Amino acid sequence: MLCHLKKTPNESGDRWLPESCLGGAVLILAFLLLLFCSSFQGQEGREPGVIQERVRQCLVAADQSWTDTGWDVVEGQEMYFEATGVISLQKGNPMAYCRPDGYNLQTVQQPLRDKNIGALIGRVVFLVSVEVDEETGEETRNEIIEEFYIGEEIRIRMPLSGRLFLGINEDVVGDNSGEYKVLVYFVSD
Repeated sequence: MLCHLKKTPNESGDRWLPESCLGGAVLILAFLLLLFCSSFQGQEGREPGVIQERVRQCLVAADQSWTDTGWDVVEGQEMYFEATGVISLQKGNPMAYCRPDGYNLQTVQQPLRDKNIGALIGRVVFLVSVEVDEETGEETRNEIIEEFYIGEEIRIRMPLSGRLFLGINEDVVGDNSGEYKVLVYFVSD
């Protein structure tokens, strides 16, 4: 509360007493300032042009080859990915931790060999047909697959229409642990 004090004499000496206070006005201004500033909280990584209702979250477990997002995408659809978290590429190894950009190493045991092992990657699968062997009942899926790098964040157009999967850039995932939290912003249809 902001008050104007006035010195007033009395029998025991001079005292300072409030003459007028602006408490109500100051509280209202402080509340409005707080409300204005909090409206920008959490906006740091958000891409311009993204409608908030078009944002989804997916958890990508490090010990799974691919995580089916349950979302179908269209070729050319623009999307923005933002990932956080830490995974271990080998349980118990303190040197094997990485973030969504991956561990600075490329091997032949990963889908995208020119990108860091352990990095967050994506894949779109277009199902062409399903053939069923009449004798065994075994199904064979004929698919077109396009894989792409995501890392900590990227704005990208979908390479083809189909089901969106997210995964870890490593083929041997059984000894991994942890997960990435991925926000997927649907920028355009």
